Amino acid sequence: MSNRFGSGHDDEPVIGATYSPPDEPVIGGSYPPDEPAPPTIGGYTGEPYYEDDEFAGEDGYWDDEYYGDAEPPARQPMFYVFLFLAAVVGGVLVFLVFNLVRGGGNGGTAPATEFAVRIESPARDQRLEINREHEAVVQASATEPLRRFELFVGDRVVDAVDVSEAPPDNRYRATLRFTLPSKGTYDLFVRVFAASGASKDSEKVRVVAIEPVGERPQTIQGRVVADATLREGPGDTFAEAGSLRAGAQVTITGKTRDLAWLLVQPPAGRAGWVRRAAIEPLDTLDLVPVRDATPTPVPTATSTAAPSPTATVSPSPSPAANAPDFVPTNAVLAQGGAVLRVTISNVSNNAYSGPLVVAVGGDVPQQELAVNVNLPANGGSTVVEFPVTPPITQPGKRAVVTVDPANIVREQREDNNGATFVLQPPVEAPNLVITSASVTATTIDVVVRNDGGPLPVTSLVVQVQLGGETTSKSVSLALATGQSSPVISVARPAGSGQATVTVYVGNQPLASTTVQLP
Repeated sequence: MSNRFGSGHDDEPVIGATYSPPDEPVIGGSYPPDEPAPPTIGGYTGEPYYEDDEFAGEDGYWDDEYYGDAEPPARQPMFYVFLFLAAVVGGVLVFLVFNLVRGGGNGGTAPATEFAVRIESPARDQRLEINREHEAVVQASATEPLRRFELFVGDRVVDAVDVSEAPPDNRYRATLRFTLPSKGTYDLFVRVFAASGASKDSEKVRVVAIEPVGERPQTIQGRVVADATLREGPGDTFAEAGSLRAGAQVTITGKTRDLAWLLVQPPAGRAGWVRRAAIEPLDTLDLVPVRDATPTPVPTATSTAAPSPTATVSPSPSPAANAPDFVPTNAVLAQGGAVLRVTISNVSNNAYSGPLVVAVGGDVPQQELAVNVNLPANGGSTVVEFPVTPPITQPGKRAVVTVDPANIVREQREDNNGATFVLQPPVEAPNLVITSASVTATTIDVVVRNDGGPLPVTSLVVQVQLGGETTSKSVSLALATGQSSPVISVARPAGSGQATVTVYVGNQPLASTTVQLP
């Protein structure tokens, strides 16, 4: 039997034979001088020694026939595996750090979310009954999906709605509910939350809480502007219940749904119904409940005769050369769209003084108002105001104005008493307030907020006055509704005491406060 190198060997192992264990080299032991010493641990001291017979020679050592000068052993394969894994892990870390710096990870700086949110209903200054559930209709949009709406009354959350799906047009709509506990004014606003956690508040909407006018009757005072007939029901076919004289004070306890008739209680005598045009309410008719007619209509004394007139205004003589001529010449919205101001002019050569009825309609709630006027000749005018509920805030609405609708006052012309006006929402003036005035060693730092209509780019002057010394700072800025200015630093006057801080726009003082200079 020969080994793979072609040399015979008498000590070849025989399969199935039993052998004694080979002599193992002993670390630190001694060996005969004719036998090579085993390799030392930790270093190379001669010819390498390996136990792998596939590469070793007959005696377990490397053969010089194939290896001349012996070299150190090659590195193990696991070393290269370790290097490969380290390179992979390092590449992954570099990739993650790059993404974080670029903003692709959670730690990056994402672009700010843009919002648009507003309360569509109720309208500003709308009157709402206390202890009754009301609805707030909200619309919002954003540059990322919205997740929640919260309704605030003052600084308290009263209702919330979660959003599960984004609408196709990206216009989110929600209806939230609230109750007003007592009389007074309240500020409503809605806060929306985006998926990222960003939030935005709507502009505040002020509403007026009033006592219920349904179950418990409310009354207001009124003044009679023209002699009128009281009736047992709201109509000319009801029997007479008395009469009213111009100038008398009455208590208004009810109204019809169309506001054409009022239920009043005179100072003396029984209550009755009178035409709305004959009464000037001293408070809003919103506080007065609607009353249904309970009496049965009674025909007048003669069935063939016309009903008794309810003369709200005493008729003037037949048209003559000295008659007036009334024309509605203007109609505009005021107070945020909650008031309609109608201008009536007398285009006749003759002056007029006395009661006059003006009616409005169209997109404005249908109503009439009787007023005492003094109209000089040739363009003399007067302004009549009508409440508008809910306020008109959108352009393109119409107001139909009619003067003397029943033709009670005889005029030179009776065909020019009506006109239609296209209304534009009023432009609210800016309302500046000083939100803070901080005193430092050398300056007074002032912050101004605009609570009114938008303020275009303008020159704004902040002035500080202490005794006879005045310092000021002029800045040019524009403020949207609800927006605050940057800090405006004004040089501090010398001395101590109470100083006055005033904000001027065009030499007009718009806001003022005081600070204590130590």
